[in-house]
Formats: sequence, structure tokens, C-alpha cells
Amino acid sequence: MEIINIKLRPQQLLLCLSIVCGVGVINPDTVSSQTTPVVRILRVNAVFGTTFKLRENWYKQSKDIASNKRCYVKQNDKFFVTSIKRQIQNAPNRPQGNTERLSDYWEVTFEKPLPCEQEIDNVQTWFVYKPHVQELRSVLVP
Repeated sequence: MEIINIKLRPQQLLLCLSIVCGVGVINPDTVSSQTTPVVRILRVNAVFGTTFKLRENWYKQSKDIASNKRCYVKQNDKFFVTSIKRQIQNAPNRPQGNTERLSDYWEVTFEKPLPCEQEIDNVQTWFVYKPHVQELRSVLVP
């Protein structure tokens, strides 16, 4: 009997398992049908967590933002989202000398208010530094 040694990357393994088990999980880069309901989740992957920022503060470091204008979340926290804008328009310009780039951020709208929003007026759209998060998607299988 010949044994074949195959190395699967995590995304390939997840896709293969979902096909075999019929779970319906898809790779985040895969395009899904317009008629298939997709569940979108944002997972924090930064070791020290990350800070969601309100629109007017996207370019500031979190330590420079008032506590009622930011929301810190821990690594591996997951949130259901309704939209992620990768090409942000009409955001306030960063001040002269600030090196932050708008292209390094996503504008995310959450399904439910974030845990820290009891102090903030029920805002559901935040800016997040995109290397600190990962978008996960899954398809609901009837």
C-alpha cells in the first residue's frame, strides 16, 4: 500500500472538511451567490487586541482618543457584521504630519452594539485597523 503525504493549509483543510461534513463554511475570499445568506464575522487577531474608532478619530492613536470615542476589544473576540467597507470615502482628513493611511482601515458596521457602547450613543459603525482583524464568512445551509 502506497501512502501519499499531502500537506493541507488551514483554509484548504477547512474547505475539505466542510464539503465532506456538509457544514457549508467557505473561504473568506470565495464569492458566494447573491441568493445564499452569508453570515459575516469579524475576528480580532492582534495579540494585544485592537481598538475600534469612531469616524472622526480614525487617524488617531487609541491613547489619544477619549474613552467614549473608542472601543477596545481583546484578541479572538468575534462580532457579527452587516458590512465592511474596504474603500472608505468621505472620512475626515488626517492632520498635517500624521502618517496614518485611510487605506489601512476598514469601516465596519456591526449587527449589534459593541460591549463598550453603553457610554456611546448606540453607534454601530466603526473604523478598525485592518491588519488587526480577520473577516470570516459562512453560508447558511438549509
